[in-house]
Amino acid sequence: MSTASSETDLKHLVADMDTGGRNPSNTLAKSVLLCVALLWSLFQLWYASPLPFLVGPVVLNSTQARSIHLAFAIFLAFSAYPAFKGQRRDTVPAVDWLIAAVAAFCAAYQFLFYDTLSGRVGVPTWYDQAVAATGLVLLLEATRRALGPALMVVALVFLGYVFFGDADIVPGTLQWKGASFGKAMWHQWLQTEGVFGVPLGVSTSFVFLFVLFGSLLERAGAGNYFIQIAFALLGHMRGGPAKAAVVSSGLTGLISGSSIANVVTTGTFTVPLMRKVGFSREKAGAVEVASSVNGQLMPPVMGAAAFLMVEYVGIPYFQVIKHAFLPAVISYVALLYMVHLEALKGGMEGLPRRHPPKPLVWTLLSTGLTLASIAALAGGMVWLFELAGMLAQGGNLFWGAIAVVALQALVYLGVRRAVPAESRWRVISGGALVLGNVVLGAAGVYGLVQLLVAWTGPAAVYVIAALVLAVYVALVAVSTRVPELAHDIRAYGDQLPDVGLTLKAGLHYLPPVGVLVWALMVERLSPSLAAFWAAAFMVLILLTQRPLRALFLRSGDILAATRRGGVELLHGLVTGARNMIGIGVATAAAGIIVGTVTLTGVGQVMTAFVETLSGGNVILMLVFTALLSLVLGMGLPTTANYIVVASLMAPVVVQLGSEAGLVVELIAVHLFVFYFGIMADVTPPVGLASFAAAAVSGGDPIRTGVTAFFYSLRTVLLPFIFIFNTQLLLIDVAGPLEFTLVVAAGTAGLLVFAAALQGYMVTHSRVWERLALLLVAFTLLRPGYFMEQIVPSMRTVDPSRIHTMAAKQPAGGTLRLVVEGMTIEGTEATKTVLIPLGDDTGANGAERLRQGAGLTVETTQAGVVVKRVRFGSPADKKGISLDWRVTALQVPGDQPPKQLFYIPALLLLGGIYANQRRRQKLRGQAARTAVAS
Repeated sequence: MSTASSETDLKHLVADMDTGGRNPSNTLAKSVLLCVALLWSLFQLWYASPLPFLVGPVVLNSTQARSIHLAFAIFLAFSAYPAFKGQRRDTVPAVDWLIAAVAAFCAAYQFLFYDTLSGRVGVPTWYDQAVAATGLVLLLEATRRALGPALMVVALVFLGYVFFGDADIVPGTLQWKGASFGKAMWHQWLQTEGVFGVPLGVSTSFVFLFVLFGSLLERAGAGNYFIQIAFALLGHMRGGPAKAAVVSSGLTGLISGSSIANVVTTGTFTVPLMRKVGFSREKAGAVEVASSVNGQLMPPVMGAAAFLMVEYVGIPYFQVIKHAFLPAVISYVALLYMVHLEALKGGMEGLPRRHPPKPLVWTLLSTGLTLASIAALAGGMVWLFELAGMLAQGGNLFWGAIAVVALQALVYLGVRRAVPAESRWRVISGGALVLGNVVLGAAGVYGLVQLLVAWTGPAAVYVIAALVLAVYVALVAVSTRVPELAHDIRAYGDQLPDVGLTLKAGLHYLPPVGVLVWALMVERLSPSLAAFWAAAFMVLILLTQRPLRALFLRSGDILAATRRGGVELLHGLVTGARNMIGIGVATAAAGIIVGTVTLTGVGQVMTAFVETLSGGNVILMLVFTALLSLVLGMGLPTTANYIVVASLMAPVVVQLGSEAGLVVELIAVHLFVFYFGIMADVTPPVGLASFAAAAVSGGDPIRTGVTAFFYSLRTVLLPFIFIFNTQLLLIDVAGPLEFTLVVAAGTAGLLVFAAALQGYMVTHSRVWERLALLLVAFTLLRPGYFMEQIVPSMRTVDPSRIHTMAAKQPAGGTLRLVVEGMTIEGTEATKTVLIPLGDDTGANGAERLRQGAGLTVETTQAGVVVKRVRFGSPADKKGISLDWRVTALQVPGDQPPKQLFYIPALLLLGGIYANQRRRQKLRGQAARTAVAS
């Protein structure tokens, strides 16, 4: 059996994968690496800030910024990553400095000669071609150094296809005429379709700032705070360290773009503690892998894929987060439940608390009550009364505040009186109370902001900024009243940290997260500007948190504390830049693949390939797409594997789904391929996260990967469900009641699925019970399937009524059409498409079709024929062309509510639960009788 790697080895592993393994002993080399990384961070902060627009002449366009971004990334890739693993880490060979400089020049070529290149579009000189070819070769080598050979090999295959698409070794269905050297170099390097395309643009505009924000948050101590909070809250429960690993990895995933770094960072602490309570090496590593990889699915960063989806799907960032949120959360809840069942099966216990819990209510609850009550008193009821259309006058505000305090007091007393102190329901009810207070506090903050805006007008932004800073200073003061957090959870030995003390020690890390969420979700700022303000706040925190602590404690040298804060800020800026090296070169290298797709049209070939394999069957098509996404994602970092699978596989699902009569939401398709691309980090034989976890635990990597894949089956199930049930993505959810049903049914369905996988609910399940649980889970997750078999949700009407039906639809309405016609490839195709209508309900149907879909149709003897399709319109993007025919018009039928099937499902679940409880009691009685005898 292998043994766990040392912490030094693990640090080298993370450095090799994320920041570059080199740490030169030579002062000059060390200084160059530090200064280049620091300049990169400062450049990105400058580019994202409003300052360039205030200064004026130094405003860069996106192409110039991408060029500078890649120049920094590729320079650091050659100087920070050794060419081979066996090379020394304490020196940078002169040849690497030379290559780094040449590569940076090639990358910066578009910035340095932007005006010249703009004057000869599509006609590169021999010098242009030489620079592009050199740049491509060096980019591939930088990719190999920073990310390993996988992405480099994939990019080489696609690049070879550009030149040798008509070679005999290429299958006939994949062949194309090939491109000239000049055309390929221009397409891939000298304009914005290839290397400098959308992926690198997203890395430049959005990703860097979020990675930098995460790095600064980690350097300030928030990562350690998240881990300790998770252990303090959950470590005492059955299998507590595993549950804490799930939560801490999820919190780390909020600020991390790397599943491997997440595994090593949190796993170093969590895996030994999981082993201590009874988990095997492989299971401990698998829990860490499953939770860390799941962290890449968590908004707001999603391994940087969220920002790419904005560009690929064409919807605002807020919408991407909204659609991705529920599946990610319920997937984590289900993983927690799987870990709980694993602990029950193994008879595991938790770790002892350092201090026993207070007999009434935890410090966490009282703190949450206090903070939320203050926020609600300040402005929460203003918001509530505004929603009700009432003016927030003095009396309303006063009585509203009284009502909020009374309600909180009732809940407080209810938890105190009704729930025993040691009951697990105390945890659930306490958690619900905290969540309720968070919501109430958010409402209070919103109301307070609205009140300040009304009172102070244009000066509101300065008043609000001053209040946020005051809250931060107050929270630092609170942190000085408790001991400073230990740097390592293991410092507490076999006991857990105190909940209240741990919570208070890091509350000042939360305001910048709140600023980020507020800017993204409420103010709807661009992701780059929101991340800039959050990062700027973190710069302030790093510079001031230690001097403020010294000031409040009246101990220590404030000047020395300020210097230490400056050093920590410097390290945070440098680490943020080095964390971006891999992402920078990955998005650039993935641009080669995107460029190949746009140049050769290979995406259509992938569609034909999957269609041939699946025989037109939708489920088989999704299975083959999932498998191909897994294969394409093997060995690639999160960002790169999403770019690859989104470029190649997302159009396949949309095209084949519409041909099979399935109207698929584009965001659902992109999340589908993203989920399976992410699963490549788990799945043997390449699963990099599984190998990292095995290095931490000392377990077998393949067995760790297999176990992690088993734990991740809930993540495998979800994409297949939300393709058909888009309500899980919060699409077409009307009103709070339906929202509550969707959340409750989705959560319950995935928990039941977890119980079926584990073969355990109250006790060990029999085969028929596991099958019944799977049926219950399927019904809760997709109730519409069974209702569709009885009463179809759509009915077909005469397509000649298209204008009449379009006129009747409400604002924001859609029409579902079945269309057929000749494709550009010369083949006959049939598609089912959903097209939007104009919002002007007073216009006639023809006008609403033109406004919303860009579509003009006429009824002729040949049927309803498309006469005009506006370029770039929704109809054009759906693939509808001139002279296509509308063969059917599908409208909602009189289908009963699909949620009726929840009733038999819940009755069956109740029967299984009662049966297992009875069996458990009988076994308990038999065991007691045996002991007595």
